[in-house]
Amino acid sequence: MKKKKRSVTALVLALLLLALTACGGDNGGTVESAPGMFNSAATGDAWNESGWTGTDSAADYDVPQESVDSGASRPQNTKIIYSADMELETKEFDSAVQALDHIVEGLGGWFESRTLNQGGSYRSLSCTVRVPSEHFTALLDQAGQAAHMTYRQEYQDDVSESYYDNEARLTTQRTKLERLQELLAKAESMEDIIALESAISDTELEIEYLTGSLRHYDSLVGYSTVTISLREVYRLSTDEEPAVTFGQRLAAAFSTGLRRGVDGLENFALFLARNWAGGLMVAAIGAAAVLVFLRHRRKRRERKAPPSPPDGGVGAPPPPGQ
Repeated sequence: MKKKKRSVTALVLALLLLALTACGGDNGGTVESAPGMFNSAATGDAWNESGWTGTDSAADYDVPQESVDSGASRPQNTKIIYSADMELETKEFDSAVQALDHIVEGLGGWFESRTLNQGGSYRSLSCTVRVPSEHFTALLDQAGQAAHMTYRQEYQDDVSESYYDNEARLTTQRTKLERLQELLAKAESMEDIIALESAISDTELEIEYLTGSLRHYDSLVGYSTVTISLREVYRLSTDEEPAVTFGQRLAAAFSTGLRRGVDGLENFALFLARNWAGGLMVAAIGAAAVLVFLRHRRKRRERKAPPSPPDGGVGAPPPPGQ
């Protein structure tokens, strides 16, 4: 009996040891996968909630885009509208304008608007340039080299949500149009025909609107817009050097004020030189007005003064010697 009990106990211990060993082996060999996704290293396929796919792209994986493509800051299909404002100045206006024309033409762009102002002492050019989006930064850099850049501001407008929303609405409206046309072909009563034709007309208008909106977005996304202002100056403006002490800042401010004062006097002298004839006319008219005023004032005083008594009358002074 003791031998049987020992054999039974040994068998139970052996079974327990075997079960513990099996459990340990299963835990060590189990690989947990993300919910709804399984990668197959042998085939390169991926499993998602819709089933097996034969591609191994970022769309099949529930991971951030940056981890898939570290070189791109945004997804590939993002719709971005790039635009910028630039202010330039130059002492060689004609050369700068020609250089700007060559830059725009070389980058495959064009001038959407162009205004040349030749009035006054200096000339200026205001223009709006459209350039392919891939050459957006190149245009800004090269234009900044053609003249002295004083201001540059870039803008980025993400219209992906609006773009793809309009695209989905367009697909829906086209499907709706097909179904309405099928119903119109089967309609028999005049009332149904009129109602279907009205619905078809509204749907076609919506399709035209969405199609135009997408074309407008494609134009803005494909070609960036840059507004450039080019001014001719006598002296290029430079930024004040960063001052460390209050004295240096004060000296820089005095220097800037002196430079602006000299520029103001020069501009005033040029204004007088251009308008001397008009200035003489204004001065002559002013002098004539002053003379008329003084004469009128003198006459008023003479009218208010008391009249003088006649000679020999009462109150007249006696003649000399009496």
